[in-house]
Amino acid sequence: MLAFLSDTLSAFWRIMLDSGVWLLAGLALAGVVHAFVPRDFLARHLSSDAERSRIAPIVKASLLGIPLPLCSCSVIPVAAGLRSSGAGRGASAAFAISTPQTGEESVPLTWALFGPVFALTRPVAAVVTALSAGLLIEWF
Repeated sequence: MLAFLSDTLSAFWRIMLDSGVWLLAGLALAGVVHAFVPRDFLARHLSSDAERSRIAPIVKASLLGIPLPLCSCSVIPVAAGLRSSGAGRGASAAFAISTPQTGEESVPLTWALFGPVFALTRPVAAVVTALSAGLLIEWF
């Protein structure tokens, strides 16, 4: 029993050492993005007019949601604010879906723990699911 506890604590410590640097780097990047992205930038690019394409704001929302440091709890008020500021239904949904799937800290952490294939799959999966949901909401 003592050997099991010792091995478990040793493995936990190795994971903390491997992931700590990447987690700090990701959190620093999240702070930079939060400090330099203007608040009205997202609403300006996510509005959908009848004259413009209905797909372009959804693509922008899917891509703009990837680097933002919002969790699944904090993205709901932001998406609601975007919707009330003029963003379309599909764009708001795409933003709400893509944002919490990846963050600046989660991709480097995934790279450190699972390798580059999983780390690069996370943002791709976030964009694909957000685009799919946003287009389905906009069309139906």
